Amino acid sequence: MLKPVAHNMKKLLTIIFSLTISLCFSQTKEQLIDSIIKVNRVDSDCTGMGCSESEQYKNFQKLKSKLSDKELTDLSKHENPTIRTYASIELIQSNKGNVPELLSAELQKNEMVETFEGCLMGIDPVSSMIYHEYWNKIRIEASNKGNNYERELAMKKKLETDFVMEKLDSIIIYSKKDVYWLLYDRTFKNRKHKDKYLPRIEELAFKNNNSYAFEYLDKYYSAEYTKKLETYLQTDFLEAEFQTDNDIFYFHSFIEILLENKNENYKNIAVEKLRNDDFWKVESGWFKTTLKKHGIEL
Repeated sequence: MLKPVAHNMKKLLTIIFSLTISLCFSQTKEQLIDSIIKVNRVDSDCTGMGCSESEQYKNFQKLKSKLSDKELTDLSKHENPTIRTYASIELIQSNKGNVPELLSAELQKNEMVETFEGCLMGIDPVSSMIYHEYWNKIRIEASNKGNNYERELAMKKKLETDFVMEKLDSIIIYSKKDVYWLLYDRTFKNRKHKDKYLPRIEELAFKNNNSYAFEYLDKYYSAEYTKKLETYLQTDFLEAEFQTDNDIFYFHSFIEILLENKNENYKNIAVEKLRNDDFWKVESGWFKTTLKKHGIEL
């Protein structure tokens, strides 16, 4: 008498399991979008100690398989930054998106997104996610053969000559927004830019106290800008105000420039500025390590 009951129970469990699997794989696009927004984090394909694909990542993979190119493009304009980031990344990787337009739109929105990659969780500007997705993509594609030295050269050349990358850098240089510091760092290291950019780069260096623009002028136009560079370090820097999150990186770079100069007066300028300004003390450990390297203690 027990065997039919056990058989029926097994059959019922099989049906329930099948329905569960069916429901899981029959989620609508709207349901998947809602589940991604609920977590509201951009996960890579490698998260946690085991470098596994998270449910968040898997949900977007399910979602993208259901989307047309137009729907994917529409999602890159979604009100939620996590959805926009995932959609933009897919458009870049599939060569279906207009990367300069994606970057320009995100610079205007100026929004942040929570991220999870490897064992690291953080908060990054969506504009930086888009820029670096393309930056990394072309570097990886250029470094698919040769030894380490040859790969490095290939990546460097690609960054210098890629038309879209040049366009992205131009957008960064001319943006009136407070662009994330790392994007300036990348932009001014990628290549020597067109001379017509110089007025804007001057503005960034001497008016906006952008250390990456300053170092760019010193590297590529040292002779032409010697006087302006010296005047900035000897006078303007002491009066400059550094207040934003980006400014802490600019300020640290200027301190390094001054300390690494053979002119002893420049070291005195660095020490004077550090003693008169307090905002850098939120990152005092970083600055004290730099000072210690140069044998200086405040």
